[in-house]
Amino acid sequence: LKASLSDVTLPENDDYYFLRWLRAVKFDSCKAEQRLRKHVEARKELGADTILTDWKPPEVLVKYFPTGFFGEDRDGHPVYYDNIGNLDPRGLHRSCKLEDIVKLKVMQSEMWQAKFREFTEQKGRKIETITCVIDMENLSFHRHYYRPGINLFSELSGVLQRNYPERNHLILVVKAPRIFPALYNLVKHFIDENTRSKIVIFGGEYRHSV
Repeated sequence: LKASLSDVTLPENDDYYFLRWLRAVKFDSCKAEQRLRKHVEARKELGADTILTDWKPPEVLVKYFPTGFFGEDRDGHPVYYDNIGNLDPRGLHRSCKLEDIVKLKVMQSEMWQAKFREFTEQKGRKIETITCVIDMENLSFHRHYYRPGINLFSELSGVLQRNYPERNHLILVVKAPRIFPALYNLVKHFIDENTRSKIVIFGGEYRHSV
């Protein structure tokens, strides 16, 4: 795989990087090469190589799209917190462009890359996945059952899965209310099988699992 891509410039070039892309396509090297070539073009279109220094997200996204890193789990993976339950899809749809929301997620994914390098250096071993905590407190059918919001989820899932595959060690969905299964059923087909297999859902206490 590495030899077949010698004509393109990739953001990383070690064996772990290529193995991650191979895992995402069940070790089909032809598919992995195709996806990596498309990824190189997507990076140019999204400005991924310079997005951490050259792009500033709109204030509304910084204020109302709360996410961030919070330490590490028991196995040494960075923990990333995403407060989807308090997200207002309707408000974001009215006040933001889709392009800006996509760019925000790309910027966050590039931040993950930097965090992986930092943790790898600290731990003296390769760290290339995160534990993601998705907080569903205050999730409501009225607020989150919103067709443009579901379309946005589809778009973001596609961009992230095509360009940042196999980055999750574990996905903990916490404080999931009773309506969560119904809403999850609406969007789970946008999530690839490998990612779905890493999702663990909690209704209440979860910290013992991190």
